[in-house]
Amino acid sequence: MEMARAAELLGHLADVVDHPPHDDSERLLLSRTLAITSLHFAASVRNLCDAELPIGAAAVLRSQFEAVLRAIWVLYRANDGQIERLTSTLSMESQQATKNIPQVAEMLEMLEKIPQLANLIVALREFKDSSWMPLNSFVHSGIHAVHWTRFEPPQALVEQMFRSSNGLAVLACQHLAILTGRLGLQNEVIAACAAYSSCLPHRR
Repeated sequence: MEMARAAELLGHLADVVDHPPHDDSERLLLSRTLAITSLHFAASVRNLCDAELPIGAAAVLRSQFEAVLRAIWVLYRANDGQIERLTSTLSMESQQATKNIPQVAEMLEMLEKIPQLANLIVALREFKDSSWMPLNSFVHSGIHAVHWTRFEPPQALVEQMFRSSNGLAVLACQHLAILTGRLGLQNEVIAACAAYSSCLPHRR
């Protein structure tokens, strides 16, 4: 796996999008926080793959996907009450109050109603449809976790997981570029990826 190349790409993208949101609203600040959270998960996936701990990487990949999806949902579809609940001081009460926040399937359905997000939703939906069930199995110590513990994980699947995580990290960086409001920054993120196909998802 192209660990060094992936780290190089994502380090470069982090520098490209290292600008504040174009306003200081709670919506944009929360969306930015969640996108950065997804990048933290992405770094964990890479480290776990490098340490030959693919079961942990698979569990974290699920969290990475959910974090970038929630970042996008917060920007486009969350209402003010949901944003307030997610940004309130952490306590037993605030934790309880977030139980009714939409989960993955509902967030995707809500975002699918926004025409300008059509291409992005195709990528997110494709990831969910192909990976969500096995990733949940790892998180909940289901059959996939049992099988990968008893037997050596297929290297092709580990490679696919590594590439998928890097692809989701690129989506997070594109989202951070959008939040800055700087024209052309999202295109700069896309252009930077051209030389790093060896560590990104295969084109279909």
